[in-house]
Amino acid sequence: MKIEQHKISAEDGYVLSATLYQPAEVKKDIIVQIHSGTGIPQGLYGKLATFLAENGITALTFDYRGIGKSKPKQLKGFDATMRDWAQKDMTGIFNWVLKKYPDYKKVIVAHSMGGQIIGLMENNKHIDQIFFIGSSTGYWKDMSSPYKWMLPSIWYLFIPLTTSIYGYANAKKIRQGENLPKGVALEWRNWCTDPNYFESEFDKTLKPLYFENVKAPITSIQITDDPIANDTTVQKLLKFYRNSSISIEKISPKAMGVKKIGHFGFFSRKFKDSLWNKLLNNIQNEGLAMS
Repeated sequence: MKIEQHKISAEDGYVLSATLYQPAEVKKDIIVQIHSGTGIPQGLYGKLATFLAENGITALTFDYRGIGKSKPKQLKGFDATMRDWAQKDMTGIFNWVLKKYPDYKKVIVAHSMGGQIIGLMENNKHIDQIFFIGSSTGYWKDMSSPYKWMLPSIWYLFIPLTTSIYGYANAKKIRQGENLPKGVALEWRNWCTDPNYFESEFDKTLKPLYFENVKAPITSIQITDDPIANDTTVQKLLKFYRNSSISIEKISPKAMGVKKIGHFGFFSRKFKDSLWNKLLNNIQNEGLAMS
């Protein structure tokens, strides 16, 4: 296996950091583009990408602008929004994939927010297969208790306060991952405090929309102890992808022989012989259900 670091231009020319995981021997002409969740550096997904490459599948991870290796020297004053992540970053990365691997099957594995905004990618009609891992809408009152009761302090206190003081959301102060550009944090807050989540912005800031163009089969992997992507929020997201055939795979910690998986646990290497192997087989077998 070979790991290469790449600099790839987003649609507006902003340079993004990406990592290409190349198999020593390509077993199938498939490339998997992995979409991170909000504020999560691409490194979290490196072990899964490595696993795919070790099994003959090419994989690509990347950081959105303002995150990980794609962030500027100074985050204060840096202009970025979540819609930029979709319309410019995801789209630019995928255009690179389309050019470099024109004859490959193109798969998106999307974690959390990374699945929400595929519908904003202008080129999403070229995706052949999609996997959502804990992807859902994010209105805070739809989330499971007791987790949701921790969120008002983030949306109504932490984000307004830190973006005002620092010029960005200083998430590291409360050990909640990467610091977020101000525009990203405020847009995310607006969505998560709206009962309609981002749908209220469809005729405003999020135009044009490309949800209707997604015709690739979607497998939505829902972890039963994930308080964010629960039955309510998962279904609210899937309704936007109405032209895709959709299968939902529910996975419980008990069935996996563990106490907890949650919102991030799928990406732990301890699941390489179970969840990851099912994912691999599904990628290789043209969208058959994981179960």
